[in-house]
Amino acid sequence: MGNTGTFLMLLVSNLFLWENVSSAPINASEAALSDLKDLFDNATVISGKLAKLGTAMRKEFFINSFSSDMFNKFILDLHKSKEKIIKAFNSCHTVPINVPETVEDARKTSFEDFLKMVLHTLLAWKDPLKHLVTELSALPGCPYSILLKAKAIEAKNKDLLEYIVRIISMVNPAVKENEDYPIWTDLDSLQASDKETRLFGLYMFSFCLRMDLETVDSLVNFLQCLLLYDDVCYISQF
Repeated sequence: MGNTGTFLMLLVSNLFLWENVSSAPINASEAALSDLKDLFDNATVISGKLAKLGTAMRKEFFINSFSSDMFNKFILDLHKSKEKIIKAFNSCHTVPINVPETVEDARKTSFEDFLKMVLHTLLAWKDPLKHLVTELSALPGCPYSILLKAKAIEAKNKDLLEYIVRIISMVNPAVKENEDYPIWTDLDSLQASDKETRLFGLYMFSFCLRMDLETVDSLVNFLQCLLLYDDVCYISQF
C-alpha cells in the first residue's frame, strides 16, 4: 500500500485540497444521497476510532515491559538501512491494494474504486484480526490491556466493513463482498515457539495494521468529502 506510510498520508491529505476535483460519480435520488451521507457519518466515526486503536495498540507494545525491549530492538535494527525499512513496508500483505501515489493518478481513480480499496483492506484484515485475538489470548504474559485493544479493533473492523458494504451496495450493487482481496499468510510467526520470532511477528502485524487503519480512515473521510462537497474538498485539520 505504497512505500511509506508518511508519504501516503501526505498524499491523501493533499487530496482534500484539490480544486476542481472530479465530481463523485453518484447518480441517486435526494433520499438515497441522504442515506449515503448518514452511512458515511457513521463510517467516519468508526474509521477514526479504528485508526486511534491501531496506534494505541502499537504504542503499548513499545512501552509495556512484556514486549518493549524487543520492539525497540526491532525498530533500531530496521532503521539501520533504508533497504530494511522498504522491505518492512513491502512485507505487509495489503501492498497489492494500490492506493494512488500521485495526485494525477488519484484524479483518474473513481469513487467506486476508492471504495473498493477500503473494502479490500478491511476484508484483508478480517481473518488476521481474529487470529491475533486468539493468539494473544493464549500467549503467556500478554497484558490484558493489549488483548482488549485487539478485540476492540476486530469488532470495529467488522462494524466498518458492514457500513462500507452497505455504501457500496448503494453505489454499485454489482460489487460483492467476496471479491478477491489480499490473503494474510503469516500465522506461523504469531504461533512460533521462539519468543523473539513471535514478537517480531507481532511487531510487523501491528506496524502494517496501524498503517492500513490510518489509510482507511483517510480514504473514508476523503470519500465523505467528495460526496458532500463535490468539486472542492477543504478541511481545517487532518
